Amino acid sequence: MVYGLRYYFRLMGMNKNAIALPSLKKDTKLPVILNQQELKELFAAPTLLKQRILLTLIYSAGLRGQEVINLRISDIDFERKTIHIRQSKYKKDRIVPLAESMAIGLKKYLKAENPHIWLFNGKEQDGRYSVRGLSWVMRENLEKTSISKVKPAFTTAYVCYTFVGTRCEYCNAGRNYLGIQKSRPR
Repeated sequence: MVYGLRYYFRLMGMNKNAIALPSLKKDTKLPVILNQQELKELFAAPTLLKQRILLTLIYSAGLRGQEVINLRISDIDFERKTIHIRQSKYKKDRIVPLAESMAIGLKKYLKAENPHIWLFNGKEQDGRYSVRGLSWVMRENLEKTSISKVKPAFTTAYVCYTFVGTRCEYCNAGRNYLGIQKSRPR
């Protein structure tokens, strides 16, 4: 209503009245952050390799839900250990690192599932995984765990915030549940 009045005042040439209207501010809330034990539990919950890889890739690379859905097989560079994210938020491309353990898990997944174009095939018309499917995977696997601080409506939008600052610990948690042995220090 306030923005409608502001537009009307500006349209009628009464800019002073438009500026005097209060601005509406949204509540800003911090995202829910899972600890290492909760992540281990979440990564252990999926029974399907595809779902396990999907969740651990989101966490290990800090991807948004839409980014992981739009990944093509050609976006994964195993040689340079990078993931090319195309046309992400604000239509920008970015390159994110691919953890060694995640690279091994992805190779296992690609060998087992043999996707064609998209990294995660789904039932959309163009053959990729759907946003609803991704939300369902997250919700179903959260319900299998004892994690209580996250509501079942938890979306993947908060996933990339979850491991900021402690990436190595979470990569190790993901490695354990992908069935990958700890790599030797170099």
